[in-house]
Amino acid sequence: MAEVTEDDIEVAGDRVHVWRVGPRDGTRPAVVMAHGFSGVIAEPLLRYADRFAKAGLVAVLFDYRTFGRSGGRPRQWMDIPRQQEDWRAVIDWARGQPGIDASRIALWGTSFSGGHVMDLAAGGADVQAVVAQAPFADGRQNTGDPRQALRLFGAALRDRWRGMRGRYPYYIGAAGHPGDLAAMTTPDAVPHDWWQQSRGTGWENRITPRVFLQALRWRPGAKTAAIACPLLVQVAAADAVTPPQPARDAAAAAPRGRAVDYDIEHFEIYFGEPFERAVADEIAFLQEALVMEDTDAVT
Repeated sequence: MAEVTEDDIEVAGDRVHVWRVGPRDGTRPAVVMAHGFSGVIAEPLLRYADRFAKAGLVAVLFDYRTFGRSGGRPRQWMDIPRQQEDWRAVIDWARGQPGIDASRIALWGTSFSGGHVMDLAAGGADVQAVVAQAPFADGRQNTGDPRQALRLFGAALRDRWRGMRGRYPYYIGAAGHPGDLAAMTTPDAVPHDWWQQSRGTGWENRITPRVFLQALRWRPGAKTAAIACPLLVQVAAADAVTPPQPARDAAAAAPRGRAVDYDIEHFEIYFGEPFERAVADEIAFLQEALVMEDTDAVT
């Protein structure tokens, strides 16, 4: 494993926990990373970071406020604008760190954070490359089974009502089996716990469903025509969590966008051979987009 250091930064009075992975000699490009829906930084994402570090990048990872090792209450509170505040704060922090080339910063997001990185880049974030892995691209097309969507909408209203009155949140599961009242209930959402294999990470299987009221209107994939830098969209072709076609459309609309399909389900990309293919494609893309030279390589 590449060298790892940890730090805390303050965002709106709360603590955001940050990992820095990679070499400290010289000045190198960096990739800022966060987990997807309800996730925390754990072994799978640190494996991505280790591969990036060995390729000459500095990886900067963080837990959103109210999740994992970051502070903030109520815990597991999902809010799209708050999470983007965290992204901007961590990008600014990374840009000011010794050994990081502030002119060569990339964003990497997966699933829900794949939506964030597209949205941030379209909104004018000063970055030089974006990787969106199996991304949430369009809330209008991400509702899934109508009966389940109605149940989730009811839970969101109940949770929102409690939040407006300063009450304890109404939580539901982040992942569950088909038929459970949970955000992700596709058949691949639970087996093997692929995306959270490490224990002791602080991951909790619950979220505040009020976020669905935001997510229904959130269409980051519809904004990609405004992304000036290179964009790599990695599509899980058998994805039942984040539909693949909106992700392909997002890449097609970006001036420098490219989509790569993988014949896998949503959570498979974090594990085994699909991970190996995905991370190799990401490294090749980042090395080209960030104009990495031989002097960036780690020997």
